[in-house]
Amino acid sequence: MIICSVTCADNLHEAMVMARMAKIQMPYARVVICLLERSMHPAALSVPWFDEVILAKDMGIPEFETNILKYRLYEAVTSIKPAFLHFLFDRYPDELNIVFMDTDVIPYAPFDDLLFALEYHNILLLPHLLEPCGDPWSYLWVGVFNAGMMALRRSEETMRFLEWWGQRLYHYGFYEAPFYCDQKWIDLAPAFFNVTVWDHPGYNVAYWNLHESSRKIISAGEGQYWLEGGLPFVCFHYSGLNRALQYHLEIWFPDHSYTLYELIRLFQEELWVMGKEVFSQIPWSYDYHLDGTLITAEERNSYRC
Repeated sequence: MIICSVTCADNLHEAMVMARMAKIQMPYARVVICLLERSMHPAALSVPWFDEVILAKDMGIPEFETNILKYRLYEAVTSIKPAFLHFLFDRYPDELNIVFMDTDVIPYAPFDDLLFALEYHNILLLPHLLEPCGDPWSYLWVGVFNAGMMALRRSEETMRFLEWWGQRLYHYGFYEAPFYCDQKWIDLAPAFFNVTVWDHPGYNVAYWNLHESSRKIISAGEGQYWLEGGLPFVCFHYSGLNRALQYHLEIWFPDHSYTLYELIRLFQEELWVMGKEVFSQIPWSYDYHLDGTLITAEERNSYRC
């Protein structure tokens, strides 16, 4: 199995935490990182939990240097996900299963159920919600599925999906409506491909689904966690760490003895240990022309033809 993610140099500390936790839970997994920078950052090559780091520009994406100029950092990182996944299936012909995770998705248990499901399904997509919420409008904006985590098995169907998704993000991976970067496109995927909705509540727990009764986390001690209903708690998506997560956590779990408060504290501590103070200050190389001048918003818009 390959666990992979895309990052820029300013987020290497988060990628390190994700990779270290992945190796703890699944030492058999191969962790591969795509670095979206013009050159390799030296620190990326010395991380013991990265099995390989690949520069995005080296994946053979047509006219990459020019095409990426139309995207802001967040858009660019999400736009190359399908190309990266396709690249990894080609690069590692011995690997059957690939799990993509954003760098802020942290595993707390092995992906046993997910790997078993991949024995029978090619494309597993994770919905934002498993139960209705009080604010349905936001999901008309961000999409049904969260593209921060997905699992794929090598197959012709998977390759067709990645080709289709990749073509759309090559041209239209913008944040603005109706695209929401990479996510709104995959709302269409179940109509075009044999997609399975992975509805295990222990995966991709996040601020947007804390209200769901099936997602309540219980500590069993010694780093072991379960959901209140008895299923394993497998991974948490720390999206919106400093604002949205804290806001929703206070609403649904005002008692600070709740397990998630401690997990957040430990995650934040580890980010600092991994060098957040230094890495977070690194400017994105694709924000600048080769001569060092800043790329303006007007220039980016001029590439959006």
